[in-house]
Amino acid sequence: MPKRLTKRGEERTPLGGTYDVIVCGASFAGLTVARQLAGTGARVLVLDRYEIGERQTSACGIPTGWLEAMGLEGSARQEFGELVVHTPLGTSRYQLPWTFSTFDYRTLCRLLWAQCDAEFETAKVDGRTGEVVHTDRGDVTAPLIVDALGWRRILASDGGYQPPDAPLSRGLEVHPEGGSDDLEIWIDRRYVPAGYGWSFPAASEQRIGVGSFDPRFHVKDTTVLLADDLERPPVRYQGNWIPHKLRAGTEDGVFFVGDSAGHCLPLTAEGIRTAFYFGIKLGDELRAVIEGAQSREAALRGYEEFVDGHKLKFRWMLRAQRLLPRLPARAQRLLIRAAGRKRFVDWAFGHYLRIAPPEFAGPPSRRREDQDPVPATVQAA
Repeated sequence: MPKRLTKRGEERTPLGGTYDVIVCGASFAGLTVARQLAGTGARVLVLDRYEIGERQTSACGIPTGWLEAMGLEGSARQEFGELVVHTPLGTSRYQLPWTFSTFDYRTLCRLLWAQCDAEFETAKVDGRTGEVVHTDRGDVTAPLIVDALGWRRILASDGGYQPPDAPLSRGLEVHPEGGSDDLEIWIDRRYVPAGYGWSFPAASEQRIGVGSFDPRFHVKDTTVLLADDLERPPVRYQGNWIPHKLRAGTEDGVFFVGDSAGHCLPLTAEGIRTAFYFGIKLGDELRAVIEGAQSREAALRGYEEFVDGHKLKFRWMLRAQRLLPRLPARAQRLLIRAAGRKRFVDWAFGHYLRIAPPEFAGPPSRRREDQDPVPATVQAA
């Protein structure tokens, strides 16, 4: 399990000061925002309870094109051109029009941080008053504040989400040793009434898990069941709540990105490339503020309009998430088999990729060539 590394003892120095931008959360989204601000000369602070790369909470898979577009190919572990879909009544193999890769979480975070020139501090963010962010080490101030803290949406005025009474899915996976050549999912009520199981191989490791669209359905027993069926030991657990509904991108002068804004695609629960995608847009809006090209109010409007422009796509995927579990097993099987035709797969997965296309990414404004790519504590980990 990851260790919370908020400073303790003599290292627990008070935290304070004024910054141009405070990014709360060293998540995929938070690091991407900081990446987009590199080279501006702005004083950017990234805050997180854990050191960068120390708390993996996903299966770490993404369309390969996004790793290439972001300069993160060095984190890749295994690449797949097929998706295998299992149902109780049969199995289908989809030949994908683009490849999907699993990656190493810590390596990707280090590579992403190497493209930033922000400051980093370990601290627990407790809340905000105006332009002041309250942490367990003291208060810091900035006119531009980003909440990339995850599904809890801590800086929201309503106090954020509280499961299970929130639009959240529940996911859990184990990480046994041993490889596989197939990227697989299971749509099978034996594992979960509404949701799916998965196996994401990553070279010497196999990431096996179950996700439930119903947050009240506990998935530990069925995760163990799936691992047993694959003859893998259920070891090295990790899990998290997964948002499946888009939320406002701004509120009361704060920018929300990643899981805190519901930027995880319904039905598939894919949230990494959307964290990159919306993080790039938000970072570019903030960059324009720092460079004097627009006001903070214009950035708030521009980013909110961009997020709102994706409502229809997210809404349709949420409808599909709600519909699929209601279909009888035979109807599910017929649908999945029919959807496996190459022309349909190319069309469907092409549209799916264009929700957040890798072409949206570009090179960072300035790579930090002359500095350590990660804090010393991360290098020693």
